[in-house]
Amino acid sequence: MAEPSWYESLRAEWRPEHVRLLLIGESAPDAGESEPRFFYAPTLSGHDNLFCGVVHALYDAKDLEPGTDKRPWLERLRDDGVFVIDLVPHPINKGKKSLRRRMWREYADSCVAAALDLRPDGVVVCLSGIFKVLENPLRQANLPLLHSQPIPFPVRWWRHQFVTGVRTAVGDITKA
Repeated sequence: MAEPSWYESLRAEWRPEHVRLLLIGESAPDAGESEPRFFYAPTLSGHDNLFCGVVHALYDAKDLEPGTDKRPWLERLRDDGVFVIDLVPHPINKGKKSLRRRMWREYADSCVAAALDLRPDGVVVCLSGIFKVLENPLRQANLPLLHSQPIPFPVRWWRHQFVTGVRTAVGDITKA
């Protein structure tokens, strides 16, 4: 598993000067013994569902091939003010659902604090389960949550719903 500092150094490299659109995911993925993977990793893996869903939703880029250099897309996202943070600061994707839910609740306040520090123009939560945990705290913090219904994670059969949900939520926020 990659060290937390690996994730954070990559994330910091692609942080926009002004965050127009803040996307919140569950956590960076634990690839196990495989090559570490992450939204901000430079090369597209076959499991980069969130990355592929985001570039499809925002730029209509479909069918990106594993091994693709993500840096041109990451530059575009950064230049357009799009930034991704995670609710939980360490990988939990391989944990049991009960552990994951406990981690969601445990880290909700620190995630909201991180979002406040970024002062985004809009926020989209990229997983139905964490939406239910973050919706009220985000609204209570007066953060501009752009949707009132959960948006599913863009894995396989949910990709179309993710793309539609993000496009509907975002509107023209990244085109300012």
